[in-house]
Amino acid sequence: MRKTKKIMTYSDFEFFNTQVESLVNKVLDSVRDKSFSDYVLLLARGGYQVEFEKTTLSPYVVSSRQEIYLDRSRKKFLVNYLNTYATILRDNNPLENEYKEYDLHIQMMIYAQIWESHQFLKTLIRISEIMTGKTYKWRIQFEELKGGKAKPIPKGKIIKEQILEPLNTGCPEFAQFIKNIYDGDLRNDFAHSSYYINIKDNAIISMNSELYSKKKKTGLSDWEQMFIYSALLSYYLLIIINNRLNSFKKDYPNLEFVEIEWPSYIEPDKMHPKQLIPVENKWGVEFKFR
Repeated sequence: MRKTKKIMTYSDFEFFNTQVESLVNKVLDSVRDKSFSDYVLLLARGGYQVEFEKTTLSPYVVSSRQEIYLDRSRKKFLVNYLNTYATILRDNNPLENEYKEYDLHIQMMIYAQIWESHQFLKTLIRISEIMTGKTYKWRIQFEELKGGKAKPIPKGKIIKEQILEPLNTGCPEFAQFIKNIYDGDLRNDFAHSSYYINIKDNAIISMNSELYSKKKKTGLSDWEQMFIYSALLSYYLLIIINNRLNSFKKDYPNLEFVEIEWPSYIEPDKMHPKQLIPVENKWGVEFKFR
């Protein structure tokens, strides 16, 4: 069995890792400077709990269970994969072509999951809204009513209209970064298994599944960069937001509360001023209403 080394090197990975970590910190600093109260809501995981509808409880909550626990298992898998990937690069041992192809299939699955993840997309949408001067988006829906039935909104449409277009004006550097690593055609090809891997030519071949004809060819070097950047963005958005939440009281020791605008559930489109208080617990820091 023929053996080859990975196209990406460990020094490449370290560079990308540092680059993405720096970019995410820069973007979150911009969100904080644009609107501190909305930045705090992002850290506090302000969200919408559908199960509270038609009860005495408001569905607009902080420390949302959906925002905290949704997608946790997949993200744990992502971290384990990145650690394994980095170890393989650091050891620099030749890989069997069979394993290399297997690894590429795993990457494609992870890539499709990242760009389908509601939690990941919610975070990007909220950042986009804040950076264009809009208020914090508590409820983000991935379905729309058509003919009386709820139908999923295509993820490509969401990414284009609710993330990239606002970021083009609100945070162009971040918009360009996402454009460079998000390929909707590839994501769809992976989701529908309309591709094959050609290790000999170091390429992924996208196929038209109806005509069984080639659509495009993506070199493995380009692919691995897109994949690693996407995986690191997904990872660092989660980790850095968590770290900033848990260091909040240390970073702002004299701040007793933060004034935010809380949506009224009873009176649509009306906002009420509320105070969010950072509270330490055995897990770190969380915010509570006062």
